[in-house]
Amino acid sequence: MSVKRQTGSPSIRRKEGRGRPSTPFLRERILQSAVELFAEREFDLVLIDEVAAHAGVGKGSVYRQFKSKEELYAAAVIDGFAELQHEIRSALPGCTSIREQVAAIVRHTVVFFWSRRQFFALLRDPKMLALSQERQYRAQRNDLSRLISGVLDDGIKRGAIRPGIDTGIAAESLLGMMRGINRYSREYTTPERAVDVVTSIFLDGCGPR
Repeated sequence: MSVKRQTGSPSIRRKEGRGRPSTPFLRERILQSAVELFAEREFDLVLIDEVAAHAGVGKGSVYRQFKSKEELYAAAVIDGFAELQHEIRSALPGCTSIREQVAAIVRHTVVFFWSRRQFFALLRDPKMLALSQERQYRAQRNDLSRLISGVLDDGIKRGAIRPGIDTGIAAESLLGMMRGINRYSREYTTPERAVDVVTSIFLDGCGPR
């Protein structure tokens, strides 16, 4: 029995040693590839083979990380919300007024989704996601809304926003304005122009009397 154990063990070790080594940052590379391709074309026109080739990996590597194209697409959107929040939080400390803060939020949000137009297809119906991803999406979406309402709350304390404003509704209103610009006004405006208009309408409509 001892001989069998000795001859069998190296065989097992050799088999295990032939396993494919993990690729560093594989998931991140695939996600970035998907983000870039989904930004260029509609969901149905992007193939997993293209995502894999763009990321420099095999098609099987994509499916080992994501079960379907829908799951990959959802992960790209969820990751995008986290990236957007990071950009906004990094920009806010350099702003000295509520107008600069709101303009920074609008600028980063409009510009971010300007090159990711297809993300809005998912935002219209997050229930198309798997339950775990729907929860992640809603958590990221709610965090973004709370980030904006927090800035507005601070604006009220500083006297830059009139008291009594429901900052939660105001935050959703601002997000709705930016979403509408991205979906319906792209043919006749630019992100820079949209930032000026949205910021002006939003703040001049709810500034202190």
